Amino acid sequence: MAARLEGLQEKFRIFDNDELADALHDRVDDLFSRSDRWTPEVLSLFLDLSDRPLQETKIAGLAELRSEPQAVPLTWLNILADDPLDNDEGIWDDVDFAGDGSDEDADSITHLSPSSDASSTTSNELYDGVHSIENLVLPPDNDGLKDVIKAQFWSQAVQGASETNRSKCVGTENFIDLTEAQLIREVGFMLHGLPTTIYEQHSDGDIHMSTRYRLKHIPRRQAAGLLRGLSAIGAALAHLRTWKTQNQQYPLLQTFQAIVAERLAAVEETLIRVESHCLESKRGYTASLLCCYDNVESETTLIRQLGAILEELEHDRSPAIGRSVSSTSGFRVLELLYDRVCLCHSIGEMTSFDYFAEIFSACLHTYLKPLKHWMESGELVRLDQDIFIKDGDSDAGLEDMWARRHLLLLDASGQLRAPRFLHLASKRILNTGKSIHFLRLLGYCWPDGEAKHANTTSFDLIRVCQTVRAEALTSFSESFDRALDEWIAKSHHSSSFVLRQQLEVRCGLSRVLDALDYLYLSRNGALLSSIASAISARMDRRESEWGDNLVLTELFREVFATTICVDTENLMVRTSRGSVKSMSSRQQSMEKLSTLRVIYSLPWPVANIVSKKSIRTYQSVFVLLLQLQRAKQALERRVPRSVMTTLMRDPVGCFTVKLRHSLLYFVNTVLSYLVDVVLSGATAIMRQQLVKSNDLDELIALHHHYMARLEEDCMLSNERKPVMQAIISVLDLIILLTEASAFYGRQTPVRDGYHPSEPTTKTRRRPHTGVGIEEHSSSEGDESDGESDVRNSHRVGLDVSTEPASATRLKSMHTTFQQLLGFILVSLRGGSRSGDYWGAQMLADMLATSRGRDDPKFG
Repeated sequence: MAARLEGLQEKFRIFDNDELADALHDRVDDLFSRSDRWTPEVLSLFLDLSDRPLQETKIAGLAELRSEPQAVPLTWLNILADDPLDNDEGIWDDVDFAGDGSDEDADSITHLSPSSDASSTTSNELYDGVHSIENLVLPPDNDGLKDVIKAQFWSQAVQGASETNRSKCVGTENFIDLTEAQLIREVGFMLHGLPTTIYEQHSDGDIHMSTRYRLKHIPRRQAAGLLRGLSAIGAALAHLRTWKTQNQQYPLLQTFQAIVAERLAAVEETLIRVESHCLESKRGYTASLLCCYDNVESETTLIRQLGAILEELEHDRSPAIGRSVSSTSGFRVLELLYDRVCLCHSIGEMTSFDYFAEIFSACLHTYLKPLKHWMESGELVRLDQDIFIKDGDSDAGLEDMWARRHLLLLDASGQLRAPRFLHLASKRILNTGKSIHFLRLLGYCWPDGEAKHANTTSFDLIRVCQTVRAEALTSFSESFDRALDEWIAKSHHSSSFVLRQQLEVRCGLSRVLDALDYLYLSRNGALLSSIASAISARMDRRESEWGDNLVLTELFREVFATTICVDTENLMVRTSRGSVKSMSSRQQSMEKLSTLRVIYSLPWPVANIVSKKSIRTYQSVFVLLLQLQRAKQALERRVPRSVMTTLMRDPVGCFTVKLRHSLLYFVNTVLSYLVDVVLSGATAIMRQQLVKSNDLDELIALHHHYMARLEEDCMLSNERKPVMQAIISVLDLIILLTEASAFYGRQTPVRDGYHPSEPTTKTRRRPHTGVGIEEHSSSEGDESDGESDVRNSHRVGLDVSTEPASATRLKSMHTTFQQLLGFILVSLRGGSRSGDYWGAQMLADMLATSRGRDDPKFG
């Protein structure tokens, strides 16, 4: 152990820390001089537990460990030990003074002179007189009493008036004349809030001078202006004194109240000096009320402006204007102070600017303290109920944690309950704390030695004021907003960056978004084609259980098993009850596919970004793509050569082939437009913007905008519902055409080796020409009557029988297709002209080309 300690000392000296090495050496020598058998074990334990002693040891702290020698208390035992109380010399014996007197002393006492007796008698008499009551009563000072009565001017009537004038004044008020010095003293009492004789305070807070008093040498009307001005100043100071004694609920108002009390005390000290200066008795100096008024007005200018802010604050709290105390009692004082600071800076009143900027800084520090705690810990401190962040739905699930757990506090009118200068930054302050709260739910722990935020200091308004003074052309509001944004950005950027990183690393955000692209948006068209083929085969064979949930789930899991980003364990497929078993004669209608729902379980952090509404949009896009794939595969089915030869020799057959080609071009055009233009383009833009996003709120907004754009461009919105209904009607028409074409050749198209020679179900024939194509029912709800009229106006009757196609039936199908296509083109071009649908014109031009070039002619 001694060798290890010597090695440690040598290490300290190598790193040029001889002071630490010497301190260790001295203590090791002292310890080894009184060690026992456990000393090496204890030292070994301490060495193993030590953490970077070279860097962490503070030499200055060793001095505090040294114990100062304590002074030994002085006791009688110590004193007696040094000087014992013996009686060797007899100093402690009693002395008999009477026995040692001499005769000469007795004679001198007995024979006293007459003068001595007289003086002794006089002194005794004086001593006895001190205890008499008469000697304790002082004689009255009549001159002093006259001075006091003279100073009581309020008891003096008008003197020097003639008998005639007095007779005229009978029944009228007599005035009491005052000197300026007397009035100045009364003004001083009034300004300090003390009771006065000539000033009276009314119930409304105003102070007025009594009409019984007047100045001797100044007419009353001429002095009224000065007296009213002094009364107004006194009323303002009295209002501040009254308000500072009230109990305040909010910490912000408590801070403002303490500042008012402090500034008011400073003003009172200044008024004392002003009064002393005005009343000082110097040779050649006369007390002047005008000079007193000028000094008082100058010294109380700033405190009266502060009183004006307080009056406006109380006016806003008045029930007469419809505002409650709780809605304005806190942050409203910050708004008033901020406006005052901006006003003082704009007009160049730098003295007032510094005065109110200091008050605003103290109040802002109090208001920002709970917000700073929120941005650092993600927890709300309920000591101050006036901040603009509140607890939301405490029962919200984890998938709604970001949107519902913490919210901005709004008043009854929907306005944010925060100072106006914080409205723009309020969202970032809220998101900063929500990010910390979200990270805590994720189980994220900040590394040791790393602060949660780069911002650990309070907002420094004094530095902002210094910058404003240095930059004369910069307004205070601009400098304040810039400094506040920088202060918030330090915390916001740190927490948002970590949260964005954790969403990617722990939750696999990009992986989940890729999975949604593959599952719902046909990122790999081959996978969607495989699913459509399997479902179409079951529907073509008229299987009543084509939509069995277990079978469909296994189908989807098998198809996406090779897709890395898709977790097949979280994948399920469901169909609506009753839609599968209640198969009508129009079993293969596209409406049946709309009952299919693909469910993919998301991690709860990602579910805060991809909402349930977004999943419904994904589902609608998937159903649309699946319907288009089914129609496309129905038109692309291989027809036997013998059937094709028969078709081409007959005019009806030729018409059927051309109509199939027109419909195939329509389906391919719509499908290509949706996949290659809308989905691919919007997804690429969304991914680029996600990389640049700053916080989770922006991620949610970007994804929401992405879903809204897909809904609009894929014609799934309520405004585009008639267009989508027309497209679905065309797809229904394709299914009817493929059935008719199959029976025209006396056999159905070849499909997975299945060749039925006759229909498996019977259908009833209508007595009239036909019936309209079955209406498409949206999973979002029934459409309005107006939209239904528009859709039905472009439908014609069709015979739904499965007999071979006739010329009349094919012509009816062709007419229906042309009417639906015309309606689609008109609607798309109308949306393009309105500017709501950027790709409408492109799709309309592509479909119009098909209409003009491949329009089949027959009969």
